[in-house]
Amino acid sequence: MTYIQIINAVLRRLREDQVSAPSDTEYSTLIGDFVNEAKREVEDAHKWHSLRTQITVTTASGTSQYALTGAGNRFKMVDPKRWAYDATNKNYVVPKSSKKVKEMLLEDPSYGRPYAYYIEGKDASGDPYVNFYSTPNGIYSINFEVVVPQADLSSASTVLTVPEYPVILSAYAKALMERGEDNGTTHGGAVNTATVALSDAIALDAAWAEEEFTWSID
Repeated sequence: MTYIQIINAVLRRLREDQVSAPSDTEYSTLIGDFVNEAKREVEDAHKWHSLRTQITVTTASGTSQYALTGAGNRFKMVDPKRWAYDATNKNYVVPKSSKKVKEMLLEDPSYGRPYAYYIEGKDASGDPYVNFYSTPNGIYSINFEVVVPQADLSSASTVLTVPEYPVILSAYAKALMERGEDNGTTHGGAVNTATVALSDAIALDAAWAEEEFTWSID
């Protein structure tokens, strides 16, 4: 669904007139704010497959720190314990704590194939820095599997990436809290309905990667 379709879905539930643009009225603008708040909450509740992407860092000799361009300040690793993949050498790069890598750099500031990394700091665009050890001695393509939330919706035609139903119901609940009970529908009841919708959406999405939620002996 598009941003304007979601706003209108909330407005209909509130028995308000629909609009053709998010900022047509003060109230539609407020509902748009609630939609974006709900979107963020839904995004943060699960590592949605629709938000997953691969970011490739291409190293240069003598440089240990690189930005994960496009990750933004709300990114998550698909699995914080999962190794990044060095596509150049068909090897893995192990996640370590910043303290551990800094200790290794002090003890042995070596150059070579990166085999450990940690995330720390941000560049001017808000993208996180990844720091490698050993310091790369050449060009390596290292892939990171990340979850990158969609930017706040602003254009009427922008399509929502995560499931729309929990977003609509959560935005509706926020609108009820702002103005009070709506013909018998209480804020608490609306929150419960939105929670169930979110839980159902997460269960459906999680079914695509059951191995992430089950444990087995390899």
